Parts: sequence; C-alpha cells; structure tokens
Amino acid sequence: MMSLFKRKKAGEEANTIPEAMDDITQTLLIPVKDEGEKTMCADAYETSQAEIASYTSIGTRKSQQDSICFDFGDFCTVCAVCDGMGGLTGGERASALAAHGVTRYLLEHAQAEDIPTEMGRAALRLNEEVKNLRDPANQKIEAGTTLTTVFLRNRELFWCSIGDSHIYLYRDGMLEQLNIDHNFGAQLDQMALEGSITQDEALHHPQRAALTSYLGIPELTLISGNRMPFQLRKGDVLIQCTDGLYRYLPDSTMCRILAVTGNLKQAAEQMVKTALAVPGGHDNTSVLLARYKG
Repeated sequence: MMSLFKRKKAGEEANTIPEAMDDITQTLLIPVKDEGEKTMCADAYETSQAEIASYTSIGTRKSQQDSICFDFGDFCTVCAVCDGMGGLTGGERASALAAHGVTRYLLEHAQAEDIPTEMGRAALRLNEEVKNLRDPANQKIEAGTTLTTVFLRNRELFWCSIGDSHIYLYRDGMLEQLNIDHNFGAQLDQMALEGSITQDEALHHPQRAALTSYLGIPELTLISGNRMPFQLRKGDVLIQCTDGLYRYLPDSTMCRILAVTGNLKQAAEQMVKTALAVPGGHDNTSVLLARYKG
C-alpha cells in the first residue's frame, strides 16, 4: 500500500480516493497516465514553505511496501518515507502506519519547542504500534519498517531516521547524505578499519544489509536525527528515498537530474525510472523531493 497525504484545496474536486483519515488529511493515490505503468504513482504539491513531489514504483515485486506521506499546517511542513518489510501484508501495513502516524503526530505538535524530542516520542510510540499489528484472526504479524521524516518550520529543518532509507540535501549542485544507515554494514566497515576483518570481507559479508534498527524491533534504542536546527537556504532540495532508489542511482546521477530538470515532479519520475532501468533494479522504489522556497 502506498499512500500520499496532503490537504485538499478548497473547491478541489475529488479525483482522490474518498476515504478521509480525519478532518485534516485524506488519502491521495494518483496513477501515472501511461497504461504500461499501472504500478507507478506520482504526486506534486506546493505549500507556503516548499514545493513537494513524489514518485513511487512497485518494481517487479508482488506488493508495494513503500509508503510516502506529506502534509502541512500553519507552522510546518512534514514529509515521511518508509520502507516496510514482512510477509503477506505486514510490510505494507507497517510502513503505512509509520508514515501516517509520524506525519499526524508532528503536525499535532508543530509548535513544540523541542521537535527532536517529539520525533523520538513519535518513533517510540510507533515502534509499539508496529509490534502490536495483528491479522484478521488476531494473530501477531511479523513486520517492520524503516522511517525517514523531515520537519520544516520557517527556515529550520529537523530530520529523523530509523533503518536504511536515506535523507539527502542537494545544495549548490552538491549532494550530501544527512543520515546514516542503521545496518550491519556500518559495523563491518569499522571492523575493517580496525583491521579485524579485510575490506573485501566487509563488502561481501552476507549480513551486510541486515538492519540494526527499525520500527517493529523488540527494543528501539537507535534513532538518528539532528538536535540543533539546520538552516535551509532558498532552493535547497531535500531528498528522501528507499533503498530501491539509492542502490541503483549514483549520487552523481541524482545531482545531474536535479541540475537539468527544474520541474520536481519530472525529476522524481526520472530518478525512479532511471534506477529501475539499471540491471538488478527491481525493488519497490520511492522518492520524495521537497524544495525550500525561502
């Protein structure tokens, strides 16, 4: 399940799924017109703070376990991208729960003085909710999800991440990853630096991609984020994406696409399609772009 959340503009006709989550947000699922791409969805919107665009594809997988949410209030803009994991519908439900839940929570606490603490509280609450997911027979579902969240208020950026989905900042033609991966690969690289294993062993270890933190873990102790607000500049682009994108799309290609494509929706679409065109690119692939207006 892939969900895109935003406010409905006054007088806007409902070309959306008519299922309101509450009186503030509602679900949007806008299919790409190309008949050959029924497994892809796109959206674009503009708030007082940012231009936002997203694009997602199921790839060759049987289910879509990525979820994208964004919404805004009088004081902030919130964007979330999650990559679920788990059998049957577990991954779908976990990622949707996390993306929806963190967006709603942060909007409700938009005027809080300590946003990083509120992000941590939201993550801990959502971890318990994912752990308690049940199937129709009331049996516990084994599921988990990554989480990336960005919170924009005035010029300030706060971000939070759990797992191995990425958050990047694109500024002045340069791309910088803001978060770190919560997987065994980071530990293996450190072991290689210390000389306890070789670089080749670190790169090819069978558990390199295994997550060390995610929502749904028995005890959530590892959450990344920034304690001090990051000051945005006009034209900065924030990129949130799942591993289906960054594993097959080099940083240089992301930069080139953003440099030559002024339209964010087109840029998001090009990123996903380019990643899927690479041999081996078959995973659920999702990206959300937010350009700060200044």
